Amino acid sequence: MDLQQPISILLVEDDESSCEILASMLAMGFPNANIYSAGDGKAGLEYFRREQPDIVITDINMPEMDGIAMLGSISAINPDARVFVVTAHSDRHYLEKISSTGIVVKLLSKPIDFEYLFASIKGSLASLSQAR
Repeated sequence: MDLQQPISILLVEDDESSCEILASMLAMGFPNANIYSAGDGKAGLEYFRREQPDIVITDINMPEMDGIAMLGSISAINPDARVFVVTAHSDRHYLEKISSTGIVVKLLSKPIDFEYLFASIKGSLASLSQAR
């Protein structure tokens, strides 16, 4: 996928300030990106169903529907979705629950290493381009 072409990124994060910071950083790293946000997994899933964004970046602990339940539903819609999970949790319990969703995700620890996130997104977009 040509990074000069517009891409769509969905941020699913219930902490408004974290979402704003992440959206601002993504806008700087990917100036041609359309960046959308949802405050919980339920709203994120609705957006995903409607728009099929190129990239999903989600937190795990959220109201209404957590990120793990949302991932399970996204996997049923598009098992090849490009998903990044941002979390402060690194224990085996969460990792097993994420793995059980059936979708391949890239885990990112908080605080976010934006250089690593940008490189990961670019790699994911490159593999998406090759798949098409």
